[in-house]
Amino acid sequence: MCTSQTIAQVAAASGLSAATLRFYEDQGLIPPVPRDGSGNRRYGEPEMSRVNTIRCLRTAGLSLPEMKRYFAMVEDGEDTLRVRRELLEQTRDRLRHQRLELKKCLDYLDLKIEHYGIMLAAVAKGEKPPVFSARKLNRCFAVKQRRNAKNRPSSNSRAGGADRVR
Repeated sequence: MCTSQTIAQVAAASGLSAATLRFYEDQGLIPPVPRDGSGNRRYGEPEMSRVNTIRCLRTAGLSLPEMKRYFAMVEDGEDTLRVRRELLEQTRDRLRHQRLELKKCLDYLDLKIEHYGIMLAAVAKGEKPPVFSARKLNRCFAVKQRRNAKNRPSSNSRAGGADRVR
């Protein structure tokens, strides 16, 4: 990577528009970017690192005020290390949970799409389309039961066995 990039190059590399980069600079999320002799911004490694951090935090769902708070803590130095780490850990944990929920939704959609394919094939043959099991669909969102060492439901699992996903 070049050690000095124009705003257009950074925009292309980051997926952010030049206007967004200028906005983030105006908001103080990106410190003032050095300028060349013509007054054009020249992004170096530190600025690119900040742009990438902003992209990550924004994609992770942090709001502008939350990002401002985070970067203010960065500027405050070592006294805020623990709080910054906790913020990033909380963000990571929330994203992991979202990833699991998205996986469930993808599994559900895959089953529905597969079923619609089966239904369309049946209709094309002049047959009555099969009814899809709601139970099979609902399994996508079922909470997995924890197992103890003897492979029996743990004491915190629900009573009964017919509806349990294994």
